[in-house]
Amino acid sequence: MYTADTFEVAKNKPTKQSSNAHPFYRHSQKAVNGEYSESMSLSIEFCSETSDESEPSWWAVDLGAIYDISNVVIFGRNDCCDERLSNFSIEVIRPCRNNSNWFEDSVIEVCYFQQAPTTILNAPCRKRIFGQYVRIRLSNPNYLALCEVEVHGTFIGFLHTVGFPYACGFRGHSYDGHNETLSSAIVYSDIHCTYICSYMKECHVADFNKKTSVCTLMKKKTGSNVVTNSDHNVFLVY
Repeated sequence: MYTADTFEVAKNKPTKQSSNAHPFYRHSQKAVNGEYSESMSLSIEFCSETSDESEPSWWAVDLGAIYDISNVVIFGRNDCCDERLSNFSIEVIRPCRNNSNWFEDSVIEVCYFQQAPTTILNAPCRKRIFGQYVRIRLSNPNYLALCEVEVHGTFIGFLHTVGFPYACGFRGHSYDGHNETLSSAIVYSDIHCTYICSYMKECHVADFNKKTSVCTLMKKKTGSNVVTNSDHNVFLVY
């Protein structure tokens, strides 16, 4: 939904898509260039488009910072093939760390799911969602053409200066390797364990033993890894 304190934050931001339908035009950037023509037949400069892939196509934008996303507005083609823009998810992705791979080590939440074909959609997020990347992803293999995408939200902060704690969780895993323990204690839950870590200086790892309720807080160390352990839940705090 539009509110007084939200802004359109996607225009001219970096973009990616799963493939390019054409080598020289209709690239991903065309969906955030401020050109609202919905007819690809009028010009090769209008709209982004993927190829028809064996896997579901996707398009994504990097907002450059963490935003509280309120809604996403999509302008699809109105000259052809509106059935292609159907059965898709709008995802908000919050990275755990600075990473050239946009979707690695990230929390991915669905803002909105659209099943019926559409040419123009104003999609409000179903709940409050924070993230840096917004991805539109088809559920089934097909072409994905987007003529313009608006992302509306409120600026929270850059990844390295975000003022609220957030964590990436790995349920059924623990943290193993060259660890340096800061403290340990019995706590109520893995959420409680993560909360304590988020406000402790130098704490990066909250490892919760589900059998004993022991919370172990650790520094981040090179050579340590997240490993499978059904008795534990581990959260990496940023």
